Amino acid sequence: MRHNDEDQMEKLLRQMPKIKDDRDPKQIYREIQPKLANTPRRSKIVPAFALVAALVLFALVAPMFLNNMQFDISLSGSDSSSEESMDMATMNADGNADDTDADTNRKGLEESESSLEAEEAEGEEETNDFAAAEVSSADVKSFVTPSYNVESEYAVTIGVSLLEADNHDYGGSTTPLTVIVPRGGNDTYVDALNKVREGIAYVDYGVNVPIINDNVKISEGDIGLDRPMPILDVTEMAKGLTSYQDTLFPRELSDTFSNQYTHFLFSDNGSTKGVQVGNNVYDGPVEYKTKNKRAYFKYHSGILPLLVPGHERYTSIGDALKAMTSAPEQAENSKLEPSISDTVQVESLALEKDNTVVRIKLADSSVLENNDDTIFALEAMMMVAKEFGIRGVVFESSQNVTIGTITLNEEVSVPYSPNPVPYSE
Repeated sequence: MRHNDEDQMEKLLRQMPKIKDDRDPKQIYREIQPKLANTPRRSKIVPAFALVAALVLFALVAPMFLNNMQFDISLSGSDSSSEESMDMATMNADGNADDTDADTNRKGLEESESSLEAEEAEGEEETNDFAAAEVSSADVKSFVTPSYNVESEYAVTIGVSLLEADNHDYGGSTTPLTVIVPRGGNDTYVDALNKVREGIAYVDYGVNVPIINDNVKISEGDIGLDRPMPILDVTEMAKGLTSYQDTLFPRELSDTFSNQYTHFLFSDNGSTKGVQVGNNVYDGPVEYKTKNKRAYFKYHSGILPLLVPGHERYTSIGDALKAMTSAPEQAENSKLEPSISDTVQVESLALEKDNTVVRIKLADSSVLENNDDTIFALEAMMMVAKEFGIRGVVFESSQNVTIGTITLNEEVSVPYSPNPVPYSE
């Protein structure tokens, strides 16, 4: 210590609380003085060096983090300062360093939070952009199912007859509705069909409930042909069909299965021979017709327009497309319309690549807008191309634009099927 032991001791004693003691202070001092004399003194150099180092470090760090804080540390008289003053200065420096660290940590935390908020905002903006892209993509109209992921999905088609196009004179009309169904495990196409066929609001689309929903149990079986086929157990079905239903039922079955199978088989009480449904008797597998070479028309009696194949067969794509510019012959109450509007005019056709691709030249006078009418017309032409066994279509035009999902002047594949409808489990 810088003062003598006696003065220091008196100072300490004065700071103590009042205690009644009859002993004389000098006597007390004489009793404790030998102990003080034998107490080892602490080094004076180490605390001073620590203080200087702390102050130098503080002087370097403080301007970086404490621009808005002021320190008033007064260091006076190196020789006149007591150890207590030195300890207090060191404590203040340590305390201020702690405050600095706290402020620095708080500032770093605030900056981290701000950075995190900025990243979250940016991420949210990207998410919103992606969501907007999804909405935009969902807003692109299409009246066909161009393709699907065969590894993880089935494109199930369900043949239905039209509510307001059915008449005895013209045999009625059928068309497929298409539902994309996720594959589950070892599910077959028939499994996917059975999963969804009871859950569609058919009336909302202006069509009848399919006849197979009249207690027909459907499974997939292998009877020795190249591939399995659907087996329709009609044991519990009301098999006494009207003449009108008798005409429509085979068409519905073709619309339902022909994209996946080449044949189907009826079964009644376990027998596949002599199965009578309506006026027809079936003795074995029934083969579907393909490449029917039909025209396609518009039917809009429900929540969305449907592509509907006509009854006539044509010898050329050109003849079929020409037929689609006007409504087919039909009963007064039938609501079939032209599928190619007046604003879309076909100038010429050309087949190439071994007749697997058709080039459809659209007249310059065509009004090709990205709207329902134009999209419907182009996709109806693509469905006709598929009817003729064509794999690709090129719509030639003086306009280089995209109509729905179709880019003009570029080859596009024919659709898988028409009339997509949503599916939810």
